[in-house]
Amino acid sequence: MSKNPIIAINQAKIFNRPESHEIMMKVGPKVCITTANHPGFLGFEQLIQTGIHPMAGRYGGGSVDMRETLNPIAMYQYTVWKDVHSHEEMHHDNFDTIYELCGSCLDMVIEGPWEVYYEIIKSDLPPIMGITDVPTILGDAFAKQQPVPKVALAEQRAITVGDHWVMKGHEQGFEEGVIKTLEWLKASVPGMIGWMILKQTGASAIGSFQLDPEGMLKATLGANPPKYNTNYGSKIPTQPPIPAQTPAQYLIHMEWESPAHAHTGLGYVMVDYDLRQIHNNGVLQHLDKGPYYMFFAPMMEQGMWRKKLMF
Repeated sequence: MSKNPIIAINQAKIFNRPESHEIMMKVGPKVCITTANHPGFLGFEQLIQTGIHPMAGRYGGGSVDMRETLNPIAMYQYTVWKDVHSHEEMHHDNFDTIYELCGSCLDMVIEGPWEVYYEIIKSDLPPIMGITDVPTILGDAFAKQQPVPKVALAEQRAITVGDHWVMKGHEQGFEEGVIKTLEWLKASVPGMIGWMILKQTGASAIGSFQLDPEGMLKATLGANPPKYNTNYGSKIPTQPPIPAQTPAQYLIHMEWESPAHAHTGLGYVMVDYDLRQIHNNGVLQHLDKGPYYMFFAPMMEQGMWRKKLMF
């Protein structure tokens, strides 16, 4: 493991109706404020699914914009931490509060939550900024005679998350191939803002509401919280209590100026001859499952953690 922060992604599928979005905007900030009580908390991004990438018809029943038609719809909440222990300790110290807040959302949940830990293998994400920050950023680059930097506008980007399951023993080859592919895209394709490679290292039992049998049977909609306990016990873990899945799961997180840019950009791996060879030999030949790309829009975010990454 590197010294970089770890990311816990709380993954759920929810009933796509207006009431669900109202609950998310009401409860989400309260969860974030509670989470930020812990000193090991570094930031977050809450994403709501807007569609999928059809991948040249491979998933012809899907489209880039499915905000009105997709049901259930995925919600991914990234929380960034100094280490696993910080995240697990936060859940321990704030168990009753988090349980009540998250429990009040369960009537819109269809699947999940499933809170998975990821190691940041490599990242080339620019800082998040507002439109009024852009002149200063560009001016600094011109003054230093540096290349014009990419700009990630707060809550105004399209984010694609690609699920890849990698054959045993092929992890290094896959990582090298993905990096070559992403570097090619960022250098050559309009609208590509940045990217990040995440490797699953396990899951949080308490963050996934995987309580012990007594707690599971007591799990009502937010009232009368059970005791803090899971099938792994009541001690605060220092490593992911639920082990990493096999084959190894990687998420490829990309950010684009718009869904249209993302749709066109991902298609380059099929229609550009040079990139196609890189992607075929460096990515596709190492897979047991995937790729499958979902499109997301940012709902809320605090992205200062991007500046703390070291490679």
